[in-house]
Amino acid sequence: MTRQQPPYPRFGECISALAGAIDANKTGSDVGRLAREGDFDWERLDTVIADLLVDSSATVVGDPAHQIFARWVSSVLSAYTRLVLGVSLDTLGRNDALPVLVQHFFAPAGGELLQQVSAEIPGPDLQRLLADSQQPLQVTFEWLDCAVGGPVEKLLYPGSTGSARVEQEKVRKWRTGTDIPSAQSVKLFYRRLIECWKPIPACPVWLMIASALSRLERQSATPLRSLMLPYAQGSTPPGRPVEELLSELVVRVGQTWPELAEPGRQLWHDLRRTSAKQPGDQERTWQQIEALERLATTSDPEGRTSYHYSWMKGRWHVLSGQYQEALPHYKMAFEQACYRAGHQVKDIISEASCLSAFLPKERVFLKQLKHAGITLGLYRKPEAGSVLEDWELDQLALQLPLEFPACGRFAECQQDLADEPIQGWLFIDRDAISKLKPDLKTPSRVRAVHSADGQVRRWPQLRLFASFGLVEQVEDLLDAGASVDDLDSSNASALLCALQHAEQTGRREVLDLLLDKPHQRATINAVTRRKQLTPLMCAIDLGLPDVVETLVMQGADVEQRALTDSQSPLYYLVSRLSGRVNPTRMLVTLTARMMQEPDLVLQDTLRRFGVGVAGAFGSNSAALRSHQELAIAVAKALVDQHVSRQSVSKLMRIAATILDAGANPNASHKYPVPGRTPLMLAAESDLPELFDLMIQRGGDPLRPDAHGQDSWQIARAFQSRRVLNYLSRSSC
Repeated sequence: MTRQQPPYPRFGECISALAGAIDANKTGSDVGRLAREGDFDWERLDTVIADLLVDSSATVVGDPAHQIFARWVSSVLSAYTRLVLGVSLDTLGRNDALPVLVQHFFAPAGGELLQQVSAEIPGPDLQRLLADSQQPLQVTFEWLDCAVGGPVEKLLYPGSTGSARVEQEKVRKWRTGTDIPSAQSVKLFYRRLIECWKPIPACPVWLMIASALSRLERQSATPLRSLMLPYAQGSTPPGRPVEELLSELVVRVGQTWPELAEPGRQLWHDLRRTSAKQPGDQERTWQQIEALERLATTSDPEGRTSYHYSWMKGRWHVLSGQYQEALPHYKMAFEQACYRAGHQVKDIISEASCLSAFLPKERVFLKQLKHAGITLGLYRKPEAGSVLEDWELDQLALQLPLEFPACGRFAECQQDLADEPIQGWLFIDRDAISKLKPDLKTPSRVRAVHSADGQVRRWPQLRLFASFGLVEQVEDLLDAGASVDDLDSSNASALLCALQHAEQTGRREVLDLLLDKPHQRATINAVTRRKQLTPLMCAIDLGLPDVVETLVMQGADVEQRALTDSQSPLYYLVSRLSGRVNPTRMLVTLTARMMQEPDLVLQDTLRRFGVGVAGAFGSNSAALRSHQELAIAVAKALVDQHVSRQSVSKLMRIAATILDAGANPNASHKYPVPGRTPLMLAAESDLPELFDLMIQRGGDPLRPDAHGQDSWQIARAFQSRRVLNYLSRSSC
């Protein structure tokens, strides 16, 4: 990162400040590195939050307060992420931004935490606890004195000499604020209280809060407690949002640099990625960038606006077709922009990621960008494995010519991405594949497949011929002893490819050949790396009960989570049946999702399925929203296709098969509603026959989801009359 502190405190700095306030042990936690360097590893950030803040607080205050604190930390970090990505602080330094952030973001957040704790764990009067004229620890000890019927230190340490006198004096120093008890001291003090009197669970909670308030106030030039008070009491003082105040401050400070503002705006206009350029613009624009950068060394000696010039240079090189030369400038722009550039950080990460993926040997920087993107909420957190998967290189490289189309390049640009083979797009001629002769001497041979754009993929030949439904070749290979358990580099088997071919064409000859062969359980349950497909999920899409029955007999795991939103087979089956029974509702839901800003799960799905118009992050829904008629037509076509291919009776048979094999109707899912189960989805979708089938297999209609809603309440909310009638009859 840059030597100057960015105007927004980094996440690591915020965590370090909180850890210091609660006296958490920072040794070996990486919080110092996160505070200095920023988001070098999203997993380390999550681990530090969990270990240093949440879990360490639990050892002092117990589970109830620990749960409140964990929810609060998560909520504040989400709100802070939105702020950091929302408001650019181009002209501000840390000393300019911090007073506004403390008064209008951090102090309100602290007050809201106290309100939540007080509502669930009664303690000292918040008006007194947060009064400038009072010591927080004194107020807390007076509350504790009332609880025990006298000075608590005399109860715990009776006597006037020796160790009793020493301990009493220690508590008196805490009361006056001369000393602040450590987290360990609070634990020992409470242990003594339990030994000498009785447990007061609120005691360690409020002693820790009072200690934290005292530490924070010692470090702050701002009267933090008085700023927290109205929020702790549940009111919001009149005033404008912090976003508006920061934006106004940026404008006010920026007015002192008029010599930079207008030339900068004009340069960004000239460097637009999609606008046509005239001959001579290339040289003229570069000269203007350098001139503005020289001017900034005088007007902006701290380099607050420097990321603009680095970014301009990087974009200039890309518009000139000089991709390798552009990368160092993007690296500099990324470092300079983090925790400063607001929404522009997203644009820098997007452009830099696409450029890095397009260039060879740039995975290190691309990983750095991905870590920052995950931390800032631009990418979904990986479930497991590497932060950067191989398929993402293709997905991001494909975005570069979309981010920088040929129409926006300088006229002098000689190299055009439109003329280059693009990784990830496979144009394979089916006729050419059908003319290939299988190698029967080496039946498990891996074949090189050449696409029309010059790419090469290497697939086991059985998987290759199965993908195209070539019955004769598949039959010959099986007779020659080809292994059905060979997987390609994406973890796809010949069986999965045959299932996909059958679903797309309605022809199942190759599928039947493969189903007749025994497969290893690992093959039957293999999950593809990019789209997270399994044979069982593809078989549910195919909608043929005998295929599902065969897979289950061969060891298909009916609880194996798959697809990009991690569904169980039963949950997915319910959604398929719901769309078949109520296609109008499916159409409304699908159309609405197309018109909305995609959440992180849907963004990840769009990326994995290579939807180019969705952008580098999968977050761009502007194309669909600007062509609503087309979006509705696409949604209707998908629904019509689903209805024509699926049968209610066959889907019910599949449900019975996987339930008999042990599928859990009470299995909790994280998405789209945390805690929802297949039984709840059947209640929502008003599917009484399937609901009854799951009840017979152990479905619990009283089990709540994460929001406390059970199947009864869900059925009422969605006006599922048939399921409500079933529940009413069953409860009689």
